[in-house]
Amino acid sequence: MKNKVFALVFLLILSSNSYSDTWSMEFCKSVAAEVNINLPMSVDSVTELRNAFCLPDRKGPIFNYNYVVAENIKSIPETQRDIVRRSWCTTPDLLDMLKSLSNANFLYYQEDGTFVGEFSFSKEDCD
Repeated sequence: MKNKVFALVFLLILSSNSYSDTWSMEFCKSVAAEVNINLPMSVDSVTELRNAFCLPDRKGPIFNYNYVVAENIKSIPETQRDIVRRSWCTTPDLLDMLKSLSNANFLYYQEDGTFVGEFSFSKEDCD
């Protein structure tokens, strides 16, 4: 399922010939809107991607992903953070996207709105 979201983002990135430059807020919002068309989407047996959105930052947009996790998930393991960061830092299209953003932010909540955790990284974290 993650691959479906990444594939959609790849298509949007590839359709823009300026993805190596900092994205405008308008472009970031349009990418988030396209991702949101296919949501909610199960990522795995305990995680569902609910929406994506952009926030402004002085270095460029922050691309945010909101996830809902099962009630028994109380925190996000460091290993999950490492897997996601490594994926973004080693997949050429995701790395290009990351270079166009201030950072990518991942927020996790339980169904009742209880905050579980958050992590983010930027292109500098890939060096």
